[in-house]
Amino acid sequence: MKEARFDRTILVLTSILLFIGIIAIYSASFIFALTRKGDPNYFLWRQLLFVLAGVAVLTATLNFPVKLLKNRNFILAVFGLQALALLVVMFAPKINGSHRWLKFAGFSIQPSEFAKIVVILLTAYALQKKIEKKLEWGHVIVKAGIPVLILFALIIIEPDMGMSAMLLFIAASMFFVAGLPWKGIVPIGAVLALGLAVLIIIAPYRLQRIVGNPDNDPQHSGFQVRQSLIAVGSGGVWGKTLGGGSQKRLFLPLPHTDFIFANIAEEMGLWGCSMILFLYLFFGYRGFRIAAKLQDPYLSYIAFGVTAWIVVQALIHISVNLYLLPPKGMPLPFISYGGSSMLSTMAGVGLLLNVSRQV
Repeated sequence: MKEARFDRTILVLTSILLFIGIIAIYSASFIFALTRKGDPNYFLWRQLLFVLAGVAVLTATLNFPVKLLKNRNFILAVFGLQALALLVVMFAPKINGSHRWLKFAGFSIQPSEFAKIVVILLTAYALQKKIEKKLEWGHVIVKAGIPVLILFALIIIEPDMGMSAMLLFIAASMFFVAGLPWKGIVPIGAVLALGLAVLIIIAPYRLQRIVGNPDNDPQHSGFQVRQSLIAVGSGGVWGKTLGGGSQKRLFLPLPHTDFIFANIAEEMGLWGCSMILFLYLFFGYRGFRIAAKLQDPYLSYIAFGVTAWIVVQALIHISVNLYLLPPKGMPLPFISYGGSSMLSTMAGVGLLLNVSRQV
């Protein structure tokens, strides 16, 4: 098969979103940075560093040998390293009540962010083997499900239910697009839904997020949601101009990370939000188009998995900021502040560009 150039449209869309992110982070964080760090540019400089590191990671995954990417031993080694990192993080000090981060040299890394890529590789490999060896669906589900559930369990005890649910979504969506029949989808979906329901019920704070009304406790459990909605609503159609938002003045919690879309909505209005939503949807169109054109099932599943992950995560972030979904900290890909999210997402884009060469 003749190797083609990678999909440049994906690269352009990624670059535009990164540029928007740098501007949005500075606008959202300079007051927070000044009051907490004594430097209004603190988060801006660090995000620029994360972007540069992300570009290096993207370049590495873009040029990673496809032959090695399909190697069983390589995939098992990646899974082993990921599981080990999730075990090590359990012994790290708690930050905000969770064992999610490893700190060194003034930076922190969240190992669970990279589990999404590992799940994509594991699931794609299992689905490819089904085609090659004509395996039964039950065998494939077990083959892919066991390692995915191991990662799920390690992350849920951090605890981080949002990330754990994302892993299950990625694997389930890949099985769905691979043609898993409804007689398999229904029981698996029921078991997963039951398991997630139990995890929600046994943790009161999770249940409160889902069934609670933010108006009943506006100063505590409902504070984030209310401030986010105030930011979004006050932006109107055209926004308050870049840098002119008022909610980031220590009203809106984490305006540069979990609620950066709300800050963008306040300052750029409906038109700015619509533009960002269009960019993610167009990214999805291009990514799914690549997946549909690829003749190699393994590469096609990788392209689908990466695209579904990035687009759905963006939609979840936006929905949380609009209170269409219960509050859950999830970064907006390419835009929210954060090194681990940036590196994992850029690695995913590098993989997507890499396999796009085989179209």
